Amino acid sequence: MAHYNSGWTFPVDDMTGLAQSITLTEQAGAIGTAHLLRALAAGRIALLPLSPDESATKFKAWTRLTKHRPAVALIGDDDGFKRGPCGWAQARRAVAWSRKVLLHGAGAELFHYEAAIMAAELTHRTLIIECCTATVYGWIELVRAAPHRPSTLIITPGDGSHPLPVRRKALH
Repeated sequence: MAHYNSGWTFPVDDMTGLAQSITLTEQAGAIGTAHLLRALAAGRIALLPLSPDESATKFKAWTRLTKHRPAVALIGDDDGFKRGPCGWAQARRAVAWSRKVLLHGAGAELFHYEAAIMAAELTHRTLIIECCTATVYGWIELVRAAPHRPSTLIITPGDGSHPLPVRRKALH
């Protein structure tokens, strides 16, 4: 069950709700998150999309429940707010928990998310941090500062920035 009050997510209480979430997420263009939700529906992973103000209690409970199974925690810091690590209550705890980190600061490709799912299947603890060009270096520093130095894959655009600026003329 995933309930958030921030207005940017919605509850998922059963498989029907999960199927609807996959559809809505794809329609919103979040193909990576949709792929993670499909992996959750297939039983490949446990998934915890973290909210910026996630409680330590909820995160700890989830990590205990998923201790011996593939699990992915997701930080969606590419929502335009440019919070960076300081804007996510459980950022340090999530990095400390992880064995593998996908630091994703570019346009989504399904194979990026499939690689993270496979890493979770192998090591049980994968953290995906979706970020923008403005915050990627803050996230890199947070991961580098972790005492256990989790294996990290950093994906950034070859040139330009992420996300691309909205072309307002295209919206009319």
